[in-house]
Parts: sequence; structure tokens; C-alpha cells
Amino acid sequence: MGELLVQLRKENMQAMKDHDTMKKGVLSLVISAIALAEKESGKTLTLEEEQTYVQKELKQTRETLAETPADRSELIAETNAKIALLESWLPKQMDEAAIRSAIEAMMAEMNLEPLKKNQGTVMKAMLAKFKGQTDGKTVNRILASILK
Repeated sequence: MGELLVQLRKENMQAMKDHDTMKKGVLSLVISAIALAEKESGKTLTLEEEQTYVQKELKQTRETLAETPADRSELIAETNAKIALLESWLPKQMDEAAIRSAIEAMMAEMNLEPLKKNQGTVMKAMLAKFKGQTDGKTVNRILASILK
């Protein structure tokens, strides 16, 4: 078992003791996804591989929040709590200023001009270098504002 999976199982036990149904539900989803992936691959997943499953769940939860009607305040509050919980198991996410400066530094390092045709190259390099610290959607949005 990977180290994140062990931590999540401990937190799941504590959530059961505390009768925290929301936390227990989120933990169960993530634990089952990671355990299934480990079983299918036949090996223990690395921390980065485990975090990809947390990121997938975080992305789905954010999409759910975006589709939730504004008048459903209790559902919005619950979804925001789930997002905060999922983010607590991931490395600290980069803010927009840090992403912008990293993109500009990477473009200078790779001797690329700020043209649209270089977007794929920069995206691929950014997501490889900062895997788990940012998502493609944010990088793409900031990169589009930099490129001509």
C-alpha cells in the first residue's frame, strides 16, 4: 500500500469514529479508486500516482459545483467542503502569479517566442514539470493570455 492510501485509511477510521458522513464518503471514493488501481496494476502505486486519483475526484467535484444551481446553498456548501478536503491531500497548488512567472521562465529557457504555435510545447513542459501542483485548465488559461 502506498503512503497516501495508508494515511487515507487512517483518516477514514477516524471519520467513522467521529460519525463524519461527508468526510467518510469522500474518503471511501478515493480509497476505492486507489485500491482498485493498485490491484489492477499488481504493484504499489507511488505517491504521485495516488495523487492523480485525488486530482480526478477534485476535478469531478469542481465540475459538480459549476453545474449546481445557485439557489441550492446547502449543496454548494457541502461541495466546497469536499473540495477543501480533497485539496488537503494534494501538494500546495501554485497561484496564478507563480504559474505566469514559471511559464515566462520556461519560454525564455526554451527560446520560444510568445506565439500561439508554441502553446502545445509549453503546455506539455509545464504539466510535466509541475505535475500535481497545477492543473491543465489553469495553465492553458494563463498561457493563452500570454501568447499572441
